[in-house]
Amino acid sequence: MNGEESIYNLIPPPVYVPPKQPLYRSKFPGAVPVNKHPSASMGQPHTVVDTRQFLKKGEATVPTVRNPGALGVQKRELAKVKPPVPKKDEKPVMGLVSQKNYITANAVDNILAVPKKPVSKDVNYLQKQDYGQVPAYLSRVKAQVQEEYRMIEDMQQSNQPQNEEQIDVLTEEERARLLDGLKANWATINKEYQTLSFTLDTPAKKKRKEEYEAQLEQIENDIKKLSKKYVFVHNDRLF
Repeated sequence: MNGEESIYNLIPPPVYVPPKQPLYRSKFPGAVPVNKHPSASMGQPHTVVDTRQFLKKGEATVPTVRNPGALGVQKRELAKVKPPVPKKDEKPVMGLVSQKNYITANAVDNILAVPKKPVSKDVNYLQKQDYGQVPAYLSRVKAQVQEEYRMIEDMQQSNQPQNEEQIDVLTEEERARLLDGLKANWATINKEYQTLSFTLDTPAKKKRKEEYEAQLEQIENDIKKLSKKYVFVHNDRLF
């Protein structure tokens, strides 16, 4: 029946009027406290206010109670960008002729003028304050080199024996015996070095490999020194 026409639909439904809510009443009193300062809200009054006498044009320059020397707001003067257009009754000055000969005056001014000295932009290194002096960094480098030479000489003198009696020459048998011992040590260490794994996945393996390489390098340097025909050594028995 809802979708079909009915005569009851011609009767207008009653209008619902919501009930009126009670008037809002603040919980605070509406009276202004007596002890409040009169200028706490709107500021200190300057003059006696009369509602019938409102401010008019030009009255801002009148001194007030708070600021007796007030001059009011002055209008800012804007500079004129262009001169004003001449009026229709203003005529320009015409017929002015100068008797000055500008060509002759220009020639006389150039003849009497003092010629200007050319300004050179090139840098003159001869006028520098430190010209002809040794740079400071060279002195520092020279002092450092001399100090290094002195240290090297001191080390050499401390390592050298005091006399030739403290130096001995190894015999051929001693040199051959030392070479055989070094070669045997090199072969032993090299055999252990070859047994190491290719993967160095632990710190212990890396440390062992580095120790073997350092020992092999030291032995090779000793073998190179003992491979010479004459080998000089210090005689420790004299110390």
